[in-house]
Amino acid sequence: MFIGRVVGSLWATRKTENTRGVKFLIIQPYNLNKAPNTDTIVAADILGAGEGELVMVAYGRAARIAVGHEDMSIEAAVIGIIDEYEVDPSTYSGDLDPAKIKFKKETA
Repeated sequence: MFIGRVVGSLWATRKTENTRGVKFLIIQPYNLNKAPNTDTIVAADILGAGEGELVMVAYGRAARIAVGHEDMSIEAAVIGIIDEYEVDPSTYSGDLDPAKIKFKKETA
């Protein structure tokens, strides 16, 4: 599983029967130690994620289970739309969206 940002949508008029009616998004995975990497992933989306949103993406069998069809011809699926996340400020040095970060409170 990885975190990524939706950077676009994908349409295909001709595709396998078991993917008809499925929305596909173009996702740019995030490297948690730096900025977004240059790879892009095509993922099935049954949640309705939109361009610019941060999402959680599953791969392989987990992706097919998430969309409710283990025989579907997909390799990746959006399994969550991220509202916010919490990180430890003493160890985090990444480039996630600062507006969504909720830093853990230090305990004495």
